[in-house]
Amino acid sequence: MPAPKIDFSDREERLQYVLERYKCMAPRCGHCGSCGMPDELRPEEVFDDYIEGKVEFVTIASKLYDT
Repeated sequence: MPAPKIDFSDREERLQYVLERYKCMAPRCGHCGSCGMPDELRPEEVFDDYIEGKVEFVTIASKLYDT
């Protein structure tokens, strides 16, 4: 499921998407790391600007692992 666009969602929908997308499933996932965020931040901290409706999800996500 793609991330809800800011113009067509409310804060709660965006928060729920982030929490579900980066939900840790360990040990069932085999410690895949998809829930891991840079600097050991929680997903809702990393995506705060998205949740608050300031920046689209894809903009933030594209910078996560940009080296």
